Amino acid sequence: MKRVIARFCMRLVVALGAAGVLVSGLCQRTSAAPSDTPPSLAAAGHPGFLSPHADPVAIHDEFVFVVNTAADTLDVIDSATRQIVRRIAVGLQPVSVAVRPDGREAWVANHVSDSVSVIDIAAGSTTQFAVVATIQDFDPLTKSTRFDEPVGIAFAESAAGGFKAYVALSSENRIAVIDAASRMVTSHLEIPAQDPRAMAVRNGRLYVAAFESNNQTQLSGGRGDAIDGDLVTFDAWEHSIFNNNVLSLGAVLDIIKHPEVPDRDLFVFDTTNDQLVETVSGVGTLLYGLAVDNSGRVFVTQTDARNDVNGRAGTQGHGLAELENRPFLNRITTIRPGSDATPTFLDLEPLPPEQPADGEAFATPFGIALSDDGSLLVATAAGSDTLFTMATDSGAVVGRVSVGSWPTGIALEHDGTGGLSRAWVLNALSSSVSLVDLRDPATPEVLATIPLDDPTPEVIARGRRAFHTAAASSTGTFSCASCHPDGHTDQLLWVLKTPVVSGGEQIMPRSTMPCRGLRDTEPYHWDGIPGDPYGGINSASVHAAVPATSDREIPESSTRHLIDGGLASTMRHVDDESVNDEGKQGHLSAADRDAMAAFLLDVPYPPAPKRPYTNVVSTRARQGMKLFHVDGDNDPSKPRPNVCGNCHRLPHLVSTNTPGSGMDAPTWRGAYDRWLILPQGRLNIVEFDFYKRVAERGAAEEEIWKFSWGGRERFNPVWDMVLEASTGFVGGFGRQVTLNRETATDGRLSLDLLTSLEQAHRDGSVVLTGEGVWIENDEATPVSFTVDVADELTPAVYRETGHSSRTFSVHELTTAASAGRLVATFTARACPEVTAASPQPAIWTQGPIERQGRQRFPRLAVGETTVTASGRHVHAGAVPLVDGRKAAGSVAIDGDQLTVELAEPPAAGMHLLQLQNPDGLASNDFLFFVRQQGEDDDKAPESLAALLKAAGWEGIVGTWVDKATNGAIAKTSYRWSIPNRVLEVRNEGGNNPSVALIGVNPTNGDVFHVGGDTSGGSFLGNWKIDDGGVATLSLGIAGADGNEFTLQVRHELLDADTMKIIIQLPQPIEIELVRLKEKE
Repeated sequence: MKRVIARFCMRLVVALGAAGVLVSGLCQRTSAAPSDTPPSLAAAGHPGFLSPHADPVAIHDEFVFVVNTAADTLDVIDSATRQIVRRIAVGLQPVSVAVRPDGREAWVANHVSDSVSVIDIAAGSTTQFAVVATIQDFDPLTKSTRFDEPVGIAFAESAAGGFKAYVALSSENRIAVIDAASRMVTSHLEIPAQDPRAMAVRNGRLYVAAFESNNQTQLSGGRGDAIDGDLVTFDAWEHSIFNNNVLSLGAVLDIIKHPEVPDRDLFVFDTTNDQLVETVSGVGTLLYGLAVDNSGRVFVTQTDARNDVNGRAGTQGHGLAELENRPFLNRITTIRPGSDATPTFLDLEPLPPEQPADGEAFATPFGIALSDDGSLLVATAAGSDTLFTMATDSGAVVGRVSVGSWPTGIALEHDGTGGLSRAWVLNALSSSVSLVDLRDPATPEVLATIPLDDPTPEVIARGRRAFHTAAASSTGTFSCASCHPDGHTDQLLWVLKTPVVSGGEQIMPRSTMPCRGLRDTEPYHWDGIPGDPYGGINSASVHAAVPATSDREIPESSTRHLIDGGLASTMRHVDDESVNDEGKQGHLSAADRDAMAAFLLDVPYPPAPKRPYTNVVSTRARQGMKLFHVDGDNDPSKPRPNVCGNCHRLPHLVSTNTPGSGMDAPTWRGAYDRWLILPQGRLNIVEFDFYKRVAERGAAEEEIWKFSWGGRERFNPVWDMVLEASTGFVGGFGRQVTLNRETATDGRLSLDLLTSLEQAHRDGSVVLTGEGVWIENDEATPVSFTVDVADELTPAVYRETGHSSRTFSVHELTTAASAGRLVATFTARACPEVTAASPQPAIWTQGPIERQGRQRFPRLAVGETTVTASGRHVHAGAVPLVDGRKAAGSVAIDGDQLTVELAEPPAAGMHLLQLQNPDGLASNDFLFFVRQQGEDDDKAPESLAALLKAAGWEGIVGTWVDKATNGAIAKTSYRWSIPNRVLEVRNEGGNNPSVALIGVNPTNGDVFHVGGDTSGGSFLGNWKIDDGGVATLSLGIAGADGNEFTLQVRHELLDADTMKIIIQLPQPIEIELVRLKEKE
């Protein structure tokens, strides 16, 4: 394995060297960093998250404030000297900065820490450039955040005086309203749309743009009697509800724009009372930036999807040719909210079929700002690495200039007369700030480029740039990131060059899949074709195995196969014959493709949004894991419980080679941020009344994913599993505590949180560090802290770094903070081995990772301490975490086989095991069980007789008749057909006698029931006996007349000779049976 990895790394080095890139080590930093890196960051790792920006640059007085997302700092630039004068450690992944209207504070949204850092920027202040407060919001009972993934920040005057702040909580689809003085969340504004990010306040109005606003496209399904060949081309009830027609065989599928699909893009609130005053539709598809002029005219940078243009794959045979290599129109939308809020589109490029000339595209309009007089708009085209100016009266582009990679933010400077003079532009992916002269808007000129620190390994940084550059497309108008923004999904359906499924007659529309968490989930996409290291069947070859398309020993070969296929199809105009330097179709060099392959493997999912900061998952989440992986969903339409984990297997809830369809079973990770579900969004159709009701409320993910289990409440804890299951980061990761006068005086939650972060640090799951200032005689002295922990019984010691090396207890720090002598912020940062190239450890039940079928989780007897599993990316010295806490023990690694020896036997019941790499990531949550004293193992029972005895049902053998008629209605006998193995069941009551056999499936332990009746009907089902001794028979019945239906029959032994059965019909039928005494 080491030789394989070395071979791939050498290939990258050679390719990069051939392209003229100096490579001194694949893990080198990407830019020359200023020397004043905050000490708390020096020993921390930096995972390669892809967090979204919204207004990441701000100016106040002589200072320019820039979020440095990769390095977890707010960098302060002196606008006169063009030098970085401060690097302020904030939370993880800062994405937005806003200056309070009175100029005294800068607020920074930390996307992964789920917090806002409040920084004193007042001139002459003792604590200038120090973080003086951290705003976050935890549920005191669950200890999980209510402030998930903040992005945009905007300020307004408060009705009570002072200011209030609005913070967009992107994954929660709401806006937190915060009192700026107390820094407390006072209320929320609900946004019935997806992913609010960009915001602005102007003239008493708050404007909020929903990033994933959709464009009213959906699958062309409806009722069978409503098929019109236009909006409805197939019977969705038949193909999606009554039958799970995964391959959509026999259905004609198009992507259409449906006027009844809710499309809410821009929300306008009155800031005096926070009431919604207007909602604007039709603004665009992906809304990146927002600016408002003094008259209330709104400008939105956006990309408008054209997925319906070639969407008629079923009725007209559409493919990529009809898309013309223009999946998006790059636009600025203008709106005048009020009586006539009809959006107007300012197209930045010629409309298809005309194409922009080389170098003249404006891919992915992103950052946006307006001159003070509103006459000039300055914006960035992030995918084209371009800043441009536009006259707002005509909508004409005035000038353009090349800047760095992926410019996402702009802050404007004006001269003494109010004229526009300069722009400060954040180039997010080249980690730099461009200073642009705008005195002549027709000829903007870059005056200087200020480098920022970026801890990302160079090969990952290069791959990240390749993923985001529009140079990857034939027309230069879009990039890979256009459909996968932030490594996620555009939540749209597309007709691409997907192979036709076996037995199909058209290209099937497919929903965009996330690029997060790809490692160990090969092959990719719904159809199980790109990057397949295993071979076997796929959707285009359901009945015959095909060879692998990548090398399972070289994971990058799978992502490289995916990239090569995309660049040769989706990214390439059908008439473009271009090949790269290795002769492959499409654009981007071999070195860029190799770098992108490495980058894609290491895009992580963000931390689980609701995992408690104690890292101890909730009881409901544990229930959800057991339901998902072991017990299953009691779907009445199925003959046995549907165990999701049989296909969506650990470690990452995926599998491949699905029998009957060849489809991949895609991951449930990140479901909390995906509302378009199933391969073609086959449940996201407004003709389904149950979906339409949810869509009109904003298409909340939880409500939509509940469709997957029919809304049965018993299965609802699975959603808690989705919200809390580990993505590699413990619950305390990224969390922060600021000790100041207020929190130290009344800081019960702060101290509880800090205690949990100390424990995570002690467990080796995070690095807990602090930054702040000592205050004496109105003078501040910067201070940094590291934390020393020994064992569970020894309190943590906070040690000053630098010359003094003084140590403090928590009590001493809080005493100093309550007296106003200390302000310090402590953050649980990533361990040093966690970089953008660090795989998450993965553990699963023994066997190949790609296997489908029942997961046999370890079952230990009381007193046993050995857990065996399969695994990857587990390093020597890894330690076990049991139920969220470090457990004494060891891990032995033999290839993919893991043996975990625990020092103490766990208590009886279900447990969650994680493996924590030294100074690295934690694995997924893995289930294991400890049996109660005397409890049998949970393997398939040796015999049916043994199972019946264990459940108290051995007395069922015999003949039973209904008590009311003594057998005229029901007479059922149970006899051993094969002793202890197979029961024969004869029903001689009524007018349709039947015979069935009951046995045990040795592969999974299920108790099956199969039989037929004298009329020619047949039935198949299974038995389930609950903890209360109630036995439920779930049957799928095929009648002699061809009708099919399902039925459940509950059996309960009242005593040794009396049994009650309940036939579950709309009006249940209850029958009492008595044992027929055998004649002597």
